[in-house]
Amino acid sequence: MIRVDAFFIALLFVLAAASALGVISSQHRARKLYIALEYEQRRVANLEEDWRRLQLEQGVLTEYRQVERIARERLRMAPPGAGQIVVLEDRP
Repeated sequence: MIRVDAFFIALLFVLAAASALGVISSQHRARKLYIALEYEQRRVANLEEDWRRLQLEQGVLTEYRQVERIARERLRMAPPGAGQIVVLEDRP
């Protein structure tokens, strides 16, 4: 009878130890997943900030004055002279 009780006590101890290891393992995995979630949330926030900044920059770049300034300065473009303008009339 003592051998059976000792066996069950040993079995319960092994099962309790295995259960404790399972809890530790699942907590560790949960912490790793939480850290990964926080990282991705920060990444999303950074990407949203970049998106807003790029939209604002696009709005500025498409303004007429900005386009004209870039055409004059970077591309060395100038408005055509009076002799270079040709007006075509629409004939039905």
